[in-house]
Amino acid sequence: MMKKPTSKPKSDRPFSKINSLLEKFSSARNLKSSKTFYLILIIAGLLLLAIYKKNWFVAATVNGSPITNLELQSRLNQQFRTQTLNQLIDEKIILGEAAKKNVVVTETDIDKKISEIEAQVGGAQALDSLLAQQGQDRNSIKQLIKLRLIVEKLYTNEATVSAEEVNSFIEQNKNQLRATDSAGQEKEAYDAIKSQKLSQISAQKFQELKQKAKTQLF
Repeated sequence: MMKKPTSKPKSDRPFSKINSLLEKFSSARNLKSSKTFYLILIIAGLLLLAIYKKNWFVAATVNGSPITNLELQSRLNQQFRTQTLNQLIDEKIILGEAAKKNVVVTETDIDKKISEIEAQVGGAQALDSLLAQQGQDRNSIKQLIKLRLIVEKLYTNEATVSAEEVNSFIEQNKNQLRATDSAGQEKEAYDAIKSQKLSQISAQKFQELKQKAKTQLF
């Protein structure tokens, strides 16, 4: 006859329950210790950042009272957000129209224009000095030049200048012209009239584009 498997004594069952509870308690305690350990590491890391990278959090102190970067950023957002956002929107509209019309401005185009400006103001250092006085640098002026060149390429064919307009301009502004020879005066007059017409046409066209643009502010 087969023997029936012997069951554990009833007296062992309470101990097995206790062991199970102890194991659960031990794993929970380990988990808690692990969380505490990582929390301590995070706090220590933040303290080190606050000590060695204070400028990440504090912009300045006045008599020991800090001005945080969060306060600074919040104030900047209040004062300049609308102006900067409108500028970015305008740039997007112009760049979008350029992409639509396959108008491309290269780095060579931009560098050539910068060289012309340098020649007008007295050299590269003079240009850098002027930009610094206005709180700008070469990167900012490059973006402005790029947008201006795009506008010129978009609408230059519409800004026509006649010979009569050139002659009339020379007659009316003879004393203000820098060029002294006839050819130079004609070119100077042509460029001035072209630039004026281009500004008027581009302003009108841009307003039309802006009215058609689907802009959503958040």
